[in-house]
Amino acid sequence: MNRNTDRRRFLAGAGALAAAATLPASAQGAWPQKPVKLYVGFPPGGGADAMARLIAAKLPERLGQPVVVENKTGATGTISSELVAKSPPDGYTLQLAHINSNAIGPLLVAKGRFDPVADFTPIALIGITPQMLCHHPKHKFKDVPDLIRYAKANPTKLSFASSGVGSIQHIAGEAFKLAAGVDLLHVPFKGTGEALAALIAGDVDLTFSSTGSALPQVRSNKLTLLAVCSPKRLPNLPDVPAVAETLKGYEIATWYGLAGPAKLPREIVMRLNGEVQAILKQPEIAKRLQDLDAEVSSGSPEQFAAFWKRENEKYKELIARAKIEA
Repeated sequence: MNRNTDRRRFLAGAGALAAAATLPASAQGAWPQKPVKLYVGFPPGGGADAMARLIAAKLPERLGQPVVVENKTGATGTISSELVAKSPPDGYTLQLAHINSNAIGPLLVAKGRFDPVADFTPIALIGITPQMLCHHPKHKFKDVPDLIRYAKANPTKLSFASSGVGSIQHIAGEAFKLAAGVDLLHVPFKGTGEALAALIAGDVDLTFSSTGSALPQVRSNKLTLLAVCSPKRLPNLPDVPAVAETLKGYEIATWYGLAGPAKLPREIVMRLNGEVQAILKQPEIAKRLQDLDAEVSSGSPEQFAAFWKRENEKYKELIARAKIEA
């Protein structure tokens, strides 16, 4: 982002605030004056829903109004995204922004329905969690090289589950195939919960899933954790290798944030950003996120916007290179 762009945005923002200041208090109104809806593009039981409810449980006491979480599922979360993108920018319709519904899905399953960057107002990046490569316990892979050797000797015999075409789990699997030179069978499901249930039942062999979704199943011995998809090993799991130790540069992570429709008033954006940052610093919330190995954000809306744009470009390039189609 260049200096001229920054200056124009600053002047535009300053002009809007100045105009608002000339209005009588009764015309401006105090936001929020009614319940706020927070849409999630995925079913209960997954990381996105858990993250949304974590934040939504704390926002009402800070905003003075209820925050109602509504799961609007389908099309890798993009049905929820389209709904929010086309809602009035009044602060009463928000979204738990997610890499699936707001960066990857729009490039594959919702082409042309909305712009994954221009049609939203980034408010706050909440957290980033690495993906985890898990397999059913019936397999006895020693490590990632062992899995790759088996996959090369048995093309398409191994299947991997995802929460849908165009999801981060789908992309993680395709990126793995590309980097390792193997052929795995992709089996999409309607959400992370269904994908994990199929893996636990032994209907599929592998999955790439976020820490929040995968770790409970690993700790209960229902799944085997083979590797993490972060650049290095996680502090909480020092004995679990990173895929990047075998496939250099391999890194896949899930991110969660708060967003609204484009042109959301600056004062609402800054109010929500401040409240989210305060919530993330609360000891019980910080502990919960730490348990999920989530890297907590403490940035501005502008930093979230820049991150969001980079993610969109990163996966646009990967989708083209791997020739992924919906």
